[in-house]
Amino acid sequence: MATAKLEPQTAFLEWYRPLHKQFLRYCDSRCMGLDSAEDLVQDAILSALESWDRLKDKDKLLAYMIGIVNNQLRNRLRSKTVHQRYLDNRRQQLNDRLETRPELALDLEYLLRAMDDLPAAQREALLLQAVSGFSIERIAKIQNASPAAVKTRISRARKTLRQLIAEDGRALSLSQRLVTLSSILL
Repeated sequence: MATAKLEPQTAFLEWYRPLHKQFLRYCDSRCMGLDSAEDLVQDAILSALESWDRLKDKDKLLAYMIGIVNNQLRNRLRSKTVHQRYLDNRRQQLNDRLETRPELALDLEYLLRAMDDLPAAQREALLLQAVSGFSIERIAKIQNASPAAVKTRISRARKTLRQLIAEDGRALSLSQRLVTLSSILL
């Protein structure tokens, strides 16, 4: 992209616009009950725009913005009270979205709690692929890792989730639960 002659805000928007939908889906999957996805997106946009001139590799804009969101959420969840409120709000959002299917809301809450226990890099890679729809190559750029490392993270995340979910005795496979989760969150 030829952005050297453009105003910083216009140049930023040219880079950001094609990423918006996937970034919004990622934010929505990360913030349930703690904040609104739109607020997270707006905060990340403002932060990234303020740093736009200092960002040397513009191709890493998405990774930079995901880092902003992850840091914001991590800071907000440090308090146990806030963390419990986050879990309660997330549960209520699931119940509201699935009013007629409480068993599905319970399944999703169980899945989300299991995902909370994954290492951050694995959880992020899985969300970026399964919910936001990014390719392995794109996730590798975002996470500053090789495609093989990303595949390993996703594989390990799925294996761990499979083990955690198998303990509840329910018949849904991990892929079925992830499809359901992504359809509700999107």
